[in-house]
Amino acid sequence: MTGQWDDHDDLAAGIFGDAEYAPPRMEPKEFKPWHKPRKQFVRREQLAALLRRLYKERGADAPLRYLGLPGTDLIDLRYLHGELCRTDDRPLRFLGFNTEAQPGTPADIQLRVSLDEVRRLPNVDAQSDVMHDDFRRIGNRDSLAWDRALRLGPFDVVNIDLCDGLASEPPQDDGSIYKALGQLTALQARNPNPWLLFVSTRIGRGMFDADAERRLMGLFRKNVADCEGFAETGNQLLESDVGSVDPETCSEGDLLILMTAAIGKWLSVLVQAHAPSRVELASTHGYRINPVSAREDMVSFALRFAPVIAGPPEALSPTAPAPVDECATAQAILRRSAHRLDVDTILESQPDLRDELVGETERLLADARYEVAGYRAWLTS
Repeated sequence: MTGQWDDHDDLAAGIFGDAEYAPPRMEPKEFKPWHKPRKQFVRREQLAALLRRLYKERGADAPLRYLGLPGTDLIDLRYLHGELCRTDDRPLRFLGFNTEAQPGTPADIQLRVSLDEVRRLPNVDAQSDVMHDDFRRIGNRDSLAWDRALRLGPFDVVNIDLCDGLASEPPQDDGSIYKALGQLTALQARNPNPWLLFVSTRIGRGMFDADAERRLMGLFRKNVADCEGFAETGNQLLESDVGSVDPETCSEGDLLILMTAAIGKWLSVLVQAHAPSRVELASTHGYRINPVSAREDMVSFALRFAPVIAGPPEALSPTAPAPVDECATAQAILRRSAHRLDVDTILESQPDLRDELVGETERLLADARYEVAGYRAWLTS
């Protein structure tokens, strides 16, 4: 009998080969600039804090519906699951876009492992996915990206975390980020609940497409011309005269306020174009990517949108609902743009807080399969 089974083994080896299965080999993971504790400060004090406020009056069965641009480690999703879903037994459904992890690359292997790990966490919707696609594809109504967003949305949080500038592309490009955001905000208009839009973008000289900058400044200057009190508020906050301020020649401090407010204004108007909403620039954080920059050159801000759902006063003689006070919204956005938190300064002045954030980051990196023994040495190098 033994010889008979040996013959079968030889036959099987001849057909399938005698190599044993081995899991895909993953290269050692290197720490990246976004693994610094300042990123965890933004994650904890802005992203998670505002989401807690958002869900405070919702039941634990209300899912956290998330759309974002995650890296291959899915660290934001791991953190939000631990902070908002595991503690409240809240479901999590997410859709991500990642252009780095193309099929067959080491990044693709890392992403597939991370996606499997996160999907196995309690209460994660099995439909949750990260697509090997560009977020900009949402702007194409015939794309798989738009179809998937339509199936899983609308979302309670949209997190557009960019390495470069939000307005660095020409507006005329057919596959632009502007068109994608226009299409996505149309989908978000179907959300009957308040929702959050987080944007992280570079702001500085030379980081804006000339036409995009001109259009953004057009919205700002319209408020200067049309809104009572807006110019006075601007003159209190800017070094330059708000009526003649030029983003090409103003100080770096004024440029930071000016373009943060202009982008916030544009996103506010974009959402209002689809449905009336009360808009709040709920939080603004800044830090330096370029260590020799005089001011923060990366800004992370959060806009909160609360849909206004109201019928006409007289149903048999319907009239359009009263518009949201756009001038009051613009002034509030301008003030919040100027009163942002400088994360670098906060962490330099509060070493205990920095140590807390370092520890939290270490735990998140360990969950994502990093060798964290060298993390603190990397931070000081």
